[in-house]
Amino acid sequence: MSLAIYLVRHGEVEHHRTDVSLTPRGQAQAEAAGALLATRVAASDSVAIRYSPVTRVKETAELLHGSLSSALAAAGGVIFSPLQPDEALSNVRFILNPGEPPNEPSLLHAQTNSPAFLQSVSPARADFYRGFWASRDPMGYWLTRDSAGAAETLEIVWARVCERVRGLLDEHGQGLERRTHWIGVTHSGALRVVLRHAFGADPGEPDFCSFVVIEPDGPRNRLTLSYQGRRTPLELAEC
Repeated sequence: MSLAIYLVRHGEVEHHRTDVSLTPRGQAQAEAAGALLATRVAASDSVAIRYSPVTRVKETAELLHGSLSSALAAAGGVIFSPLQPDEALSNVRFILNPGEPPNEPSLLHAQTNSPAFLQSVSPARADFYRGFWASRDPMGYWLTRDSAGAAETLEIVWARVCERVRGLLDEHGQGLERRTHWIGVTHSGALRVVLRHAFGADPGEPDFCSFVVIEPDGPRNRLTLSYQGRRTPLELAEC
């Protein structure tokens, strides 16, 4: 199976209190990530870039795509699929009320800090929202606490990513001559869930535009994950 999956964190932003654009440094990080990923792509390969549908992630994907395609222009022969949003790459999402669809935390910052809203939900849910936004590591806070239904669970986020990886394994099966590089631009929350599953512990907040590489290693569903010089098997059987 000739497939490589890259999960890339978005570039730097000033804050997560709304759906903001990348900083100039974040833009440079996205372009640098594209140039780095270009070193892994050969002239006969294909590239698909997907992204979580929020501004900072879409901008990262667009800049990464531009940098990657520019770096590979001289080689020729690389096939690029159109950029597309992918809900499977979403951040952990908040659930304001039971039965309502979940939503991106940065879009709900004002509401989940509103005294009126916090008084309208259970004390446990209100405590989670207060603690999440007050934490210096909000994703670490979410990873280690029961949200009392205020946010998606780790299992939900993992299942979302796992289902996408399974689909890619099915789509890019044995016998394909052209190697496919599938690049998913996502959030630290999703990355940390994947890394926690692979390594058995949360490695902490990933750098902006750092990435995880997932590649098939033998039979279907047998994968190897690489991150910051470490390699480990990644099991999909549990999702």
